[in-house]
Amino acid sequence: MPEQEVTEFSTKHFGSVASPYVSAYAYRARNIDKGFGIRKGADGTFKIAKSIVDIDPQSNVYVQGKMYEGTKGLFEFLTRKRVNHSLISCKDLKIYRRILNVTNADRENHDPSGVIKTRRGIKFHDVISKLFPGTRKRGVENALRRQWITY
Repeated sequence: MPEQEVTEFSTKHFGSVASPYVSAYAYRARNIDKGFGIRKGADGTFKIAKSIVDIDPQSNVYVQGKMYEGTKGLFEFLTRKRVNHSLISCKDLKIYRRILNVTNADRENHDPSGVIKTRRGIKFHDVISKLFPGTRKRGVENALRRQWITY
Protein backbone atom coordinates (compact mmCIF):
# COMPACT_ATOMS: atom_id res chain seq x y z
CA MET A 1 0.00 0.00 0.00
CA PRO A 2 1.49 3.38 -0.95
CA GLU A 3 2.26 5.78 1.87
CA GLN A 4 -0.43 8.28 0.80
CA GLU A 5 -3.10 5.56 0.97
CA VAL A 6 -1.94 4.60 4.46
CA THR A 7 -2.11 8.24 5.55
CA GLU A 8 -5.62 8.66 4.11
CA PHE A 9 -6.78 5.41 5.74
CA SER A 10 -5.33 6.34 9.14
CA THR A 11 -6.79 9.88 8.98
CA LYS A 12 -10.23 8.46 8.20
CA HIS A 13 -10.14 5.80 10.94
CA PHE A 14 -7.99 7.41 13.64
CA GLY A 15 -8.41 11.17 13.11
CA SER A 16 -6.04 13.91 12.07
CA VAL A 17 -4.15 14.08 15.39
CA ALA A 18 -3.45 10.33 15.65
CA SER A 19 -2.87 9.73 11.94
CA PRO A 20 0.84 10.65 11.69
CA TYR A 21 1.60 8.53 14.77
CA VAL A 22 -0.49 5.51 13.79
CA SER A 23 0.61 5.45 10.15
CA ALA A 24 4.22 5.15 11.34
CA TYR A 25 3.42 1.56 12.38
CA ALA A 26 2.91 0.65 8.72
CA TYR A 27 6.33 1.85 7.53
CA ARG A 28 8.72 3.30 10.10
CA ALA A 29 9.64 1.23 13.12
CA ARG A 30 12.79 3.16 14.09
CA ASN A 31 11.25 5.66 16.50
CA ILE A 32 8.35 3.51 17.71
CA ASP A 33 8.44 2.70 21.43
CA LYS A 34 7.09 -0.79 22.05
CA GLY A 35 8.38 -1.03 25.62
CA PHE A 36 6.59 1.88 27.28
CA GLY A 37 4.14 2.63 24.49
CA ILE A 38 1.72 1.16 21.99
CA ARG A 39 2.70 -1.86 19.93
CA LYS A 40 0.82 -3.51 17.12
CA GLY A 41 -0.28 -7.03 17.98
CA ALA A 42 -0.15 -9.99 15.63
CA ASP A 43 -3.92 -9.71 15.17
CA GLY A 44 -3.61 -6.07 14.05
CA THR A 45 -4.86 -4.53 17.29
CA PHE A 46 -2.93 -1.91 19.20
CA LYS A 47 -1.84 -2.81 22.72
CA ILE A 48 -0.01 -1.26 25.62
CA ALA A 49 1.26 -3.93 27.97
CA LYS A 50 -1.55 -6.53 27.91
CA SER A 51 -4.36 -4.00 27.38
CA ILE A 52 -6.01 -3.28 24.05
CA VAL A 53 -5.85 0.34 22.90
CA ASP A 54 -8.63 1.69 20.69
CA ILE A 55 -8.41 4.99 18.82
CA ASP A 56 -11.61 6.54 17.48
CA PRO A 57 -12.00 8.81 14.39
CA GLN A 58 -11.68 11.89 16.66
CA SER A 59 -8.24 10.61 17.82
CA ASN A 60 -9.49 9.79 21.33
CA VAL A 61 -7.67 6.94 23.04
CA TYR A 62 -9.48 4.18 24.93
CA VAL A 63 -7.55 2.05 27.41
CA GLN A 64 -9.40 -0.44 29.62
CA GLY A 65 -12.71 1.25 28.83
CA LYS A 66 -11.54 4.74 29.85
CA MET A 67 -11.42 7.50 27.25
CA TYR A 68 -8.50 9.93 27.07
CA GLU A 69 -8.43 12.95 24.79
CA GLY A 70 -5.97 12.24 22.00
CA THR A 71 -3.47 15.09 21.80
CA LYS A 72 -0.17 15.28 19.98
CA GLY A 73 1.58 15.22 23.34
CA LEU A 74 -0.19 12.05 24.45
CA PHE A 75 0.57 10.34 21.13
CA GLU A 76 4.23 11.38 21.47
CA PHE A 77 4.32 9.50 24.78
CA LEU A 78 2.34 6.51 23.52
CA THR A 79 4.27 5.95 20.31
CA ARG A 80 7.71 7.58 20.26
CA LYS A 81 11.04 6.53 21.73
CA ARG A 82 12.25 10.12 21.52
CA VAL A 83 9.46 12.52 22.43
CA ASN A 84 9.20 16.08 21.15
CA HIS A 85 9.02 18.09 24.39
CA SER A 86 7.55 21.13 22.65
CA LEU A 87 4.32 19.16 22.03
CA ILE A 88 3.97 17.92 25.62
CA SER A 89 1.71 19.52 28.22
CA CYS A 90 1.45 18.81 31.95
CA LYS A 91 -1.96 17.22 31.29
CA ASP A 92 -0.41 14.84 28.73
CA LEU A 93 2.22 13.80 31.26
CA LYS A 94 -0.41 13.09 33.92
CA ILE A 95 -2.54 11.06 31.50
CA TYR A 96 0.47 9.07 30.30
CA ARG A 97 1.43 8.25 33.88
CA ARG A 98 -2.17 7.19 34.59
CA ILE A 99 -2.13 4.89 31.53
CA LEU A 100 1.18 3.37 32.62
CA ASN A 101 -0.24 2.77 36.11
CA VAL A 102 -3.48 1.10 35.00
CA THR A 103 -1.80 -1.09 32.38
CA ASN A 104 1.42 -1.78 34.32
CA ALA A 105 3.34 -1.02 31.11
CA ASP A 106 6.10 0.46 33.26
CA ARG A 107 6.58 -2.82 35.21
CA GLU A 108 8.62 -5.90 34.37
CA ASN A 109 6.32 -8.54 32.82
CA HIS A 110 3.43 -6.05 33.32
CA ASP A 111 3.07 -7.38 36.86
CA PRO A 112 1.56 -4.82 39.28
CA SER A 113 3.89 -6.00 42.04
CA GLY A 114 6.90 -6.06 39.71
CA VAL A 115 9.74 -3.59 39.63
CA ILE A 116 9.86 -0.65 37.25
CA LYS A 117 11.40 -1.59 33.90
CA THR A 118 14.71 0.15 33.48
CA ARG A 119 16.12 0.75 30.04
CA ARG A 120 19.12 2.56 28.63
CA GLY A 121 17.00 4.43 26.11
CA ILE A 122 16.37 8.13 25.95
CA LYS A 123 12.68 7.77 26.86
CA PHE A 124 13.49 6.01 30.12
CA HIS A 125 16.10 8.63 30.97
CA ASP A 126 14.00 11.67 29.97
CA VAL A 127 10.47 10.56 30.88
CA ILE A 128 9.98 7.32 32.81
CA SER A 129 12.68 7.90 35.44
CA LYS A 130 11.16 11.32 36.15
CA LEU A 131 7.59 10.00 36.35
CA PHE A 132 8.67 7.30 38.78
CA PRO A 133 11.58 8.89 40.70
CA GLY A 134 12.08 5.93 43.05
CA THR A 135 13.31 3.71 40.23
CA ARG A 136 16.77 2.22 40.28
CA LYS A 137 18.90 3.07 37.31
CA ARG A 138 20.53 0.06 35.72
CA GLY A 139 24.27 -0.03 36.11
CA VAL A 140 24.55 2.36 39.05
CA GLU A 141 24.58 -0.40 41.67
CA ASN A 142 27.03 -2.49 39.65
CA ALA A 143 29.38 0.49 39.29
CA LEU A 144 29.24 1.14 43.03
CA ARG A 145 29.87 -2.54 43.75
CA ARG A 146 32.93 -2.53 41.46
CA GLN A 147 34.31 0.51 43.25
CA TRP A 148 34.01 -1.24 46.61
CA ILE A 149 35.70 -4.39 45.30
CA THR A 150 38.80 -2.43 44.24
CA TYR A 151 39.20 -0.95 47.74
